[in-house]
Amino acid sequence: MRKILFGLVLMAGVGSAGQRAVDHKAGGRLTDSVRRVIDSSIVLLRTYALHRDRPDWEYVRERAYELAGQADRWEELGPAAAWLFEAVGDRQGGVLVNGRMFRWEGPEPLYLSEALRQELAKGPSVVRQLLPGGVGYLRIPGMVMDSAGYEQAARSLADSIRVLEAAGARKFIVDLRLSGGGAVSPVIEGLSPLLDKGSPVVVLTGHGTSGVGERVAIAFKGRKHTWFIGEPTAGNATGTVCHWIEEGRIGVVIGEDVAVDRKHRSYPGNLIPDEWVPGGDDLSDRAKDKKVQAALQRLGMN
Repeated sequence: MRKILFGLVLMAGVGSAGQRAVDHKAGGRLTDSVRRVIDSSIVLLRTYALHRDRPDWEYVRERAYELAGQADRWEELGPAAAWLFEAVGDRQGGVLVNGRMFRWEGPEPLYLSEALRQELAKGPSVVRQLLPGGVGYLRIPGMVMDSAGYEQAARSLADSIRVLEAAGARKFIVDLRLSGGGAVSPVIEGLSPLLDKGSPVVVLTGHGTSGVGERVAIAFKGRKHTWFIGEPTAGNATGTVCHWIEEGRIGVVIGEDVAVDRKHRSYPGNLIPDEWVPGGDDLSDRAKDKKVQAALQRLGMN
């Protein structure tokens, strides 16, 4: 992939490796490394983005250079990266630099409750717990990783399900309220014991359910004995692919296809739950969490 991108970048007009900085029309200066990331991102977006035919790409390029200003490090690409993905209407993709994603948040970032914000600040972790009535609770975070971590992530989820079943779980709550970006394939693989079985399942969603979380929710759509409780999702259910500029360090994540469920229904927007439970999130105490309690009530009926 790196060799391919190098050729693409040359076609896009990047200067020689010996050139330390280049002028752009706005009068600032860009180092070769920063310009290379911008140009590579544009080439990839023009090739793969769902709405690649919308922008005036010459204007997009010049505006990106302007927003980059005098950035001499990749970590300063935030405004330029956001602009590139705004141009194609992609809220799910972004420029990934050393594990940090620079993305466009959209015209109106979705509201997240304080409880969700506090839990997100702790960092991603899989949470499992056996709840009363033989209900297994499984919270799945966003999983941003390179392909080397896929197998371990899938195994961790599958092991969590087995541990809960061994403890007596016969029904499940799959909590996707904190499941945002990352890789979808290890999550789907890890959840296959639930996706393929007939155990009753409630899927919890919210405004923090985005990208991977939405595609995981869609994987449960059309499954028997499955209900969706919570709030509407973020509406970023496009399938993403990471194209590496520098393997494992700098990549461009692009939304490239619309998600479909097992009955071939497509989901270009957000997912609306079967039972709407606004607010009431308490990630530290499931006995006080209104969405979890609604799920327990639903599972108690079946």
